[in-house]
Amino acid sequence: MSIEEIEKLSDVLPIETLALLFQNVLNELEIIKIDKREFLLILSQLTDRQVMTYELLESEIRNNIDEVLCKLWNTESYEDVDIILSIVVNLGLKNCFQKIKDSIQQNKNINEIILNEIIETIDEVGENISNPYHGLEKFK
Repeated sequence: MSIEEIEKLSDVLPIETLALLFQNVLNELEIIKIDKREFLLILSQLTDRQVMTYELLESEIRNNIDEVLCKLWNTESYEDVDIILSIVVNLGLKNCFQKIKDSIQQNKNINEIILNEIIETIDEVGENISNPYHGLEKFK
């Protein structure tokens, strides 16, 4: 699966199809060892489509993504930080969100632009990381 193939998909997909696509990209990372950048871009595209379902991704897949992103988290690359923050927030990944919060306490050498992006995201999310649709519930 390539980013080009993902970009050609419809913006709205059934939740079951998305779950399979998420699982496929996780498998490709583990088995084929796809490039980290490609993996993050594919995950970002799939996350954008998942958000459009207004449903949480299946918990096992969400937990697997959470675990992988915890391993990939770094504060050296603005692009990585930006993509991972978006995925974590939009999929409601609690463990990685905690790792992100911890990283700003543990690493005092984070670039100011990256640090501000992280702090802004933490402030926006507050305590609602596990439910990315928290603000929308009043519209049900």
